[in-house]
Amino acid sequence: MPPLIIVAKKEIKIALREKLAVALAVIIMLLLGVALYAGFLSYQQQHVVITQTQAEKRQEWLNQGDKHPHIAAHYGTFVFKPKTVLSLFDFGLDAYTGTSIYLEAHHQHEFMFRPAQDHSSMIRFGELSAALVIKILVPLLIIFLTFASYTKERESGTLSLLISQGISFRTLTWGKILAYSTLLLVILLPFLIGLLILSIFGSHQQTMPDVTTRIVLLALIYAVYLFLFIAFSVWVSLHSSTGRNALLILLSSWIFLTILMPKTVANLSENFYDLPSIREFKAAIEKDKAYGLDGKTPRSVRIENLEKELLSKYEVDSVQQLPFNFEGVMMQRGEEYSHKVYDHHFGKIKEIFFRQNRLSSLASLINPFLSVQNLSMAFSGTDTYTFLHFEETVETYRREMIRKMNNDMAENSKYGEFFEYAAGSELWHQLEDFSYQTPPIWKSLKYYYLEFVSLLLWMVLILFLINYSNRKTKPLYG
Repeated sequence: MPPLIIVAKKEIKIALREKLAVALAVIIMLLLGVALYAGFLSYQQQHVVITQTQAEKRQEWLNQGDKHPHIAAHYGTFVFKPKTVLSLFDFGLDAYTGTSIYLEAHHQHEFMFRPAQDHSSMIRFGELSAALVIKILVPLLIIFLTFASYTKERESGTLSLLISQGISFRTLTWGKILAYSTLLLVILLPFLIGLLILSIFGSHQQTMPDVTTRIVLLALIYAVYLFLFIAFSVWVSLHSSTGRNALLILLSSWIFLTILMPKTVANLSENFYDLPSIREFKAAIEKDKAYGLDGKTPRSVRIENLEKELLSKYEVDSVQQLPFNFEGVMMQRGEEYSHKVYDHHFGKIKEIFFRQNRLSSLASLINPFLSVQNLSMAFSGTDTYTFLHFEETVETYRREMIRKMNNDMAENSKYGEFFEYAAGSELWHQLEDFSYQTPPIWKSLKYYYLEFVSLLLWMVLILFLINYSNRKTKPLYG
């Protein structure tokens, strides 16, 4: 039997004798099971509620009866943010982004019913999800498994004995890493299989078509992340004189990497790139809609310019002589100008989000936890960019809805007619039911190249430190 396998088997036997490590492993397995089951139940329940409510709102739109198209545009409808199936693994930003939005003419409303509104401030520390357990608690298990991997050998005198029998530090180190990786695989494999089964059988392909690819990518990044913790812990034990010192260093690193630094980076990003209050944001939009983006072209001037433009184009003397209802065209031009105003102000908000996320991405270069946190949300479809993509899809749908109403008004009614003209179900059916599909994962990855670079750099650094230490370390005592 190769020496590497012999060392690995020995380490597994020793680890299984550690009652604390075994107890922690059992607790983590239970937490993963509970988190996965609870996440799946939440996903299923929300999917059913959203699907049913969306269908009800669709029927309300189709059965609203005969009315003027502009009244229908204000009657509007609701659309709902579908849950991605992998949100059962990583909740990401779902608690903060809202679940529904009201669509109507003139206004681009914000999302409503954010789950975080019903929680205390403690939600900032995260909800219990499977991703949270793997990112924070599994590294803690690794620390308790590995902190004495070398120090115990030194204290018992077996290290010098092993070296004297021709076992190299290289074999010892990689044997230990192999042992702990095997133990971790045994602990996490049932969860991974369960996630795969629930995701595939519970998946609604119209929302997230590339579920399997995303699960494979999730498994890869978490495998790299946990390997980094295992290798780093063994390396620290190799260079520590006592198990107490190794445990202190590893626990301090764990607290800094998984708790202190992520919260610090989040607070700094909010302080450096502060978002305006919702009151200020709405007031700025209403001001620009009323007086123009340049502050010099109020709505009355824009209407007057439009009237002159159309009268000149069609060579008529009054808007009543135009071959269409001027009011419908005026409404649509007003909507299009509102689009520019909203795009201008929402563009500023998105730029702040991008800068905040950029700071987190830069910080991930010195903290692999942040890399995995950002990539995990991206692969699960619960990150900022996926939400912004959904928001853009919703706004495109709203604008198409209003355009159809205004065009019908312009083409089928006369100037001055309002209550005299009524459209019916044929027009309502022209607006297709809302549907959403997450962007392909490769489109999201362009925002996270720094996270990939971070994991690669950390992998290279850890491998270099281990190989260098294996060559230079001597068993000075034992």
